[in-house]
Amino acid sequence: MLTVLAAVLVSQGLWWQTALVTGVLAFYLLVVRLTRCRVETTAHCPCLWRVRGLLGTCDYHVGYKRGLPKLVRGDGFLGLWMFMWPRDDFVRAGSRAEPQPKRGGSATSERAKRPGYDWAMFALATVSALVAIAALIRDLIAG
Repeated sequence: MLTVLAAVLVSQGLWWQTALVTGVLAFYLLVVRLTRCRVETTAHCPCLWRVRGLLGTCDYHVGYKRGLPKLVRGDGFLGLWMFMWPRDDFVRAGSRAEPQPKRGGSATSERAKRPGYDWAMFALATVSALVAIAALIRDLIAG
């Protein structure tokens, strides 16, 4: 919804409001949304723990999301391609176990179970949508 709202604001030439909506969307995707960790495990496949945001990591891979991810072939739904953050420390990590959740399971890491994110994001999205709608109505009335 925020992407559509940003497109409508761009078409109306409302750049300040577009920047606000786009900033809220970026914050949501990078910090708040539940997604997979996707750091390379010792089995050389992406980590499956659910974490908060694209920048978040599970309890086993803290500090491993450095640089850009690489594109690898997934073994899930139709073998679609997915991103994975590569590692180069397998000599040191060889003795440490990295348990993975079962396929199809929704195992969420302890760091991602922090309360309050969803309510904060809902409030930010509501406020930004109201500001954008008010700006659109103001511009439609003004001509």
